[in-house]
Amino acid sequence: MGAIMEKFQLFSLLLFGLFLLFYTGSTIRCYKCNSFFQADCADWFDNKTFNLEQCADDQKLCRKIVQEVYYLDKWEVRYIRQCAKSGEVGGDEGRQCVDRYGSYNVKMRYCHCDNQEGCNTGSSRSVSYYLLALPLLAVLGHLYSKLLNLT
Repeated sequence: MGAIMEKFQLFSLLLFGLFLLFYTGSTIRCYKCNSFFQADCADWFDNKTFNLEQCADDQKLCRKIVQEVYYLDKWEVRYIRQCAKSGEVGGDEGRQCVDRYGSYNVKMRYCHCDNQEGCNTGSSRSVSYYLLALPLLAVLGHLYSKLLNLT
């Protein structure tokens, strides 16, 4: 009876590990900040100063907005990073942005991406989560071989 219980525990652990490995969830995580309130949100953005935040279930994109406003005889630039429900992912995996010009001396640049967590940094890339899963795969492989030896 003990060998059967040990097999069941190993098999359950293996299934749970596989679930964690392949479960990606339905939402993306993005950087959320505004350079009007947080100066380090501007470019050049250092992704070590902010944590990735979970987006709502209906938000599948990350967005970076560069907003330029001509006010009191000078241009003010603000950077806004957030989750987005909709938007067009630009070419080159979202590195190409869409420019819009409005009335009252306002320029907006919208950059949308959905290719990786925190892709609204606009600069550096982060390590793939699949690479981080390699140690888990090694442990699962070891447990699986142990399970096969119990039979």
